[in-house]
Amino acid sequence: MTKMTLRTMMGAIARFGKEAQGTTAEEVLQNAGLNFDVAIEPLYTSKGKPIRSKFNRVFRTDNDTTLGVVGKTYVPMQNNRLLGIANELVGRGKINWDKIGMIGEGEKLFASFMLEEGFTIQGWDDVDQYIYLTNTHDGSGGIRVIPSNVIIGCSNQFSHLMAGIKRAGIDPKKLVIRHSARQEDRVAELVEALKVVDMLNQQFVSDAQQLIQVEMSQDERVQFYLDTFGIKQNEELIDGGNPLGLTTRGNNTLTKLLEIEAHPTNNHNGNGGTAFSAFNTATYYVDHEWTYDRKGEKSNDKRVESAIMGTGARMKSKAWETLVGEYL
Repeated sequence: MTKMTLRTMMGAIARFGKEAQGTTAEEVLQNAGLNFDVAIEPLYTSKGKPIRSKFNRVFRTDNDTTLGVVGKTYVPMQNNRLLGIANELVGRGKINWDKIGMIGEGEKLFASFMLEEGFTIQGWDDVDQYIYLTNTHDGSGGIRVIPSNVIIGCSNQFSHLMAGIKRAGIDPKKLVIRHSARQEDRVAELVEALKVVDMLNQQFVSDAQQLIQVEMSQDERVQFYLDTFGIKQNEELIDGGNPLGLTTRGNNTLTKLLEIEAHPTNNHNGNGGTAFSAFNTATYYVDHEWTYDRKGEKSNDKRVESAIMGTGARMKSKAWETLVGEYL
């Protein structure tokens, strides 16, 4: 079975946003409909009277949409300036434009870039390397570089690489770009961040190839899924038809995970049932099946935010840390 067939069976690659079209930051933003600026102003009452406050309102200048309330010292980073940082490295052949998008009304902006070289996990599949460059206009965070790999055959997005920072002895600040820096300094900081991404990927390949060699029993894999996704067991529910004591929702989640686990993409070269296969299963579930709020909705905004910088990313990191801590 070819990789293209596997990709078709398992769904679209778990990357988010619109295709980046253009050769400059300005063109990419224009074509994506994200070429808006933001500004700040004091807070006002509904009657237009200024409010004496330590905070300002951040808003879009094109439609006056409020994006957030921030402190007086907050300095916004315009979208074109943010992408201008990456654009210089695109011009040097270090990275390539991939996708771009926003969350909400523009509170958060993200752009993904494909690195020139991927790598191979022996005994599994080829991996494309990506980074996300993210920024916020609501004061919730600065500019961040988030490493994210995509396994070609199964379309899983591994933003769990952040979990390897501590293990590799890396200062997480090396993946943050300062708002206050000069443009040339921001470019230098992004270059340094790419070096960190390379170190994390080397650690990832080493760990992944060891986890492929670790056999897990079905009971061990089931317990891993229960722990990773916080599926509670209730002794009062245990009976012949429900030996694990799961709620209906918990049982449905576990059933879906076991279906994913049994798919051929989780059995490359006879490596199903391994610790890496279990991680791959959990990752696919987060990227493609998991609901993102208590109402069970799967809105695109919630999916993107969760998978890149929220609960989904943390869940994949937790899964990776659990397996690495247990078996390596």
